[in-house]
Amino acid sequence: MLEVKGFRGFRFDIERVGSLDRVVTPPYDVISHEQRRDFAGLSPHNMVHLILPEAVDELTRHQVAARTLEEWIAQGVLRQDPEDSLYIVEQAFLDSAGVGRFRRGLLGAVKLPEPGENPILGHEGTFKHVLDDRRRLIEATRANLSPVFALYSDEEHALDGFLNQVTKRPADALAHTADGVAQRLWRVPNDNSVTEFFRDKRLYIADGHHRFHTACAYRDAMRDAEKPDGPRPYDYILMGLVSLTDPGLDINPTHRLMPAPEGFQPTAFLTALDQWFEVTPVKDDLAAKVEGAPGCVFGVAIHGVGRYLLSLRDVDREEMLGADRGPAWRDLDVAVLHRGIIEAFLGIEEGRQLTYERDARAALAAVESGRYGIAFLLKRVHAGQIRACAEAGEPMPHKSTYFFPKMPSGLVIHRLV
Repeated sequence: MLEVKGFRGFRFDIERVGSLDRVVTPPYDVISHEQRRDFAGLSPHNMVHLILPEAVDELTRHQVAARTLEEWIAQGVLRQDPEDSLYIVEQAFLDSAGVGRFRRGLLGAVKLPEPGENPILGHEGTFKHVLDDRRRLIEATRANLSPVFALYSDEEHALDGFLNQVTKRPADALAHTADGVAQRLWRVPNDNSVTEFFRDKRLYIADGHHRFHTACAYRDAMRDAEKPDGPRPYDYILMGLVSLTDPGLDINPTHRLMPAPEGFQPTAFLTALDQWFEVTPVKDDLAAKVEGAPGCVFGVAIHGVGRYLLSLRDVDREEMLGADRGPAWRDLDVAVLHRGIIEAFLGIEEGRQLTYERDARAALAAVESGRYGIAFLLKRVHAGQIRACAEAGEPMPHKSTYFFPKMPSGLVIHRLV
């Protein structure tokens, strides 16, 4: 059974930090080394000092984050709200087509599932080195510094009234983040109707699989150490929850770049693809052709050769992709690309030699310049496909989705003590 409730969040004191623009950031996993440096230079209280800390003298990175968090609380840079609250967040942004949109969701404390329960499902695999890093951070800081971003089903729009209450007053906090998003936050009283709404729901993790799994591991370790006789703050995790039917839910594709394999013969490659695909040369906007075409379609650009549209024929996907994965996985365009093209025709193992690029124009330019030999452009994944894979327990290929905007770090922090 799912439990979502309010909590006493820690938030930046505007009088101490000035504008939130200088301290709120995207989550750690989309911040490059250069961006980390730039963020750190904006303010000594920027969130990268917590989510991407650097070692100082004898202190490890994670110990520095813990010391910094405690100092900010002691100095009043971060102040705890006086009562359990829910937080409504509205994100206004321009989508990939340049159209203005907004998305509204809530931030709350969500109970971590017990062994054998499955009210929270993911769709991506995880990496051990990232899990280890995030585990050390949560152990040191004893805090959820960034929310896990999750989706829920609300086809009847039952929660709209709760979310839309914020239209009646100005936001309590506003931050313009580096990704071009205007982030507005309202603190609202804990609402039992919200808890009741989610009781029989299921959540689907959009972003934050590593943070979710490390929170579960931390909860288990703390239970073993403390032997508590009741619920503790570490039984819960900070989540940002958005409806699957929110019109501002924008799921972008992540395109693939790679060097041409040794001995690669473009003509032979395109000819071989004819077994499964209709191959059409494209002279104009390849990205627009891909996104506008029906069915399973890819764009491929080959340095010095040209650009092509690959349209999957009416084939048996089980015959093409094998029966070791289920229908929900085989329904994914990205699964067809990886197993049906990159592995089958190019002989490259999953994830090897691939570079990921969100911007289709940048991917095509990289091939045009010769920095990469081949680019594959994908269509966007739909929310229903993510839900289907999560419910089937079928992890999607790495970087199958790019949700935009991300849930920011620093609007509110959930402490686990």
